[in-house]
Amino acid sequence: MAQEIAVRKSTDVAQLDELERILLGDAELPDVVDDPAEISREIIAQLLAAESDEELEAVGQATGWRELPGVPMELHGFRWRPSTYEEGAPIFFVVNATRLDTGERVVLTTGSGNVLGQLTNMARRGTLVGAIRALEIADQPTKQGFRPNWLRTPTGTMIDAAKEKAAKGHAPQPQEAKA
Repeated sequence: MAQEIAVRKSTDVAQLDELERILLGDAELPDVVDDPAEISREIIAQLLAAESDEELEAVGQATGWRELPGVPMELHGFRWRPSTYEEGAPIFFVVNATRLDTGERVVLTTGSGNVLGQLTNMARRGTLVGAIRALEIADQPTKQGFRPNWLRTPTGTMIDAAKEKAAKGHAPQPQEAKA
């Protein structure tokens, strides 16, 4: 019997309740799907649940957020998935965002407990969508050798510089000749 496929998103309050219990270790994590037919069904469920063309086209394409530290991002929402890593959080997030340095829509992944907590809190308070944050990675590692990650609100100067860079990268189209 096939298990139920659920696309867990930051916009569903009941799912945020489940997410918080998972992050705090008070709830069991859903089983990780290994069956190729079930994985295919889950991908189709994600495609059907997409709320924009950008989100639709980004299914299956993602960048680790740690690859873009300091880049201001406008956040649009997130989904979460069970993690297959032995260490760290039992889940990871798939975050939809817009890079303010290029204007490009991106899909980011993160398993940082701090970032998961911050994003969940923002979703709960209704401040996630449209928020601008940049990933900060600590200079000093913990005793276990990890470098903590945090989301920080970029300064106005950082945002202005990113928007200026994006504007320069998008050259205006030549105007059509008027008859």
